[in-house]
Amino acid sequence: MEAAPSISAFQSIIGVFANPRKTFEGMAAKPRFLIPLILVVLAQAAFAVAIFQSGIVKSDAIAKMEAKGKPPEMIGAMEKFFDSPAAPVIGATTAVVVVAFVLLFNSALLFFIGNLMLGARLRFQHYLCVAAHAAVIGLVDVAVRLGLALGKGTLDIRLGLGNLFGEDPGFLGRFLDTLSNPLMLWSGAVSAVGVSVFAKKKFSFGVLVVLPAFLIGAVLSGISR
Repeated sequence: MEAAPSISAFQSIIGVFANPRKTFEGMAAKPRFLIPLILVVLAQAAFAVAIFQSGIVKSDAIAKMEAKGKPPEMIGAMEKFFDSPAAPVIGATTAVVVVAFVLLFNSALLFFIGNLMLGARLRFQHYLCVAAHAAVIGLVDVAVRLGLALGKGTLDIRLGLGNLFGEDPGFLGRFLDTLSNPLMLWSGAVSAVGVSVFAKKKFSFGVLVVLPAFLIGAVLSGISR
């Protein structure tokens, strides 16, 4: 069986949406991650600036402080911070650091599960390639959430089973919302395809490798508020 022709980094970004299996086959010999990684980081920074400048983060933060009975002085200081030019800069910087850390952590977790526990023989670059391209797919989720947040004026956006819960879904509601979010499931499925293609295994193998990271993400989402 002939190896799939190599593809460029820009082709991989388009291909991961159109035909992820063929795209990963074209990167098996030379996994690419730098361009999609840069794209994800810059996009997340831009989304962070947009959401800070919209005032939604400010209004949500103040509402939470008022609900907890925080003193007016503390609320005033919080409001002053969000009104300062530094707020969107800090938000964008935080987004860049968090996204980079999450991608590296996910790649390391995939490496541990895939190589050390399930016997795959892939380089770390393969797993970083998978994580970066799955994150590109994940930008669709972020963009949809941003659009809905701007329309509704709140960061409490649910795309899955969390809509069945009340005003405060709690840990369980947020956890189930992430697990059932079709856009997150899409990103997870692309990750599973990438791992299975690189490891030359069945799709089910990729699912086993990706599942722990997906569950950890759902747990973190559940405790994030």
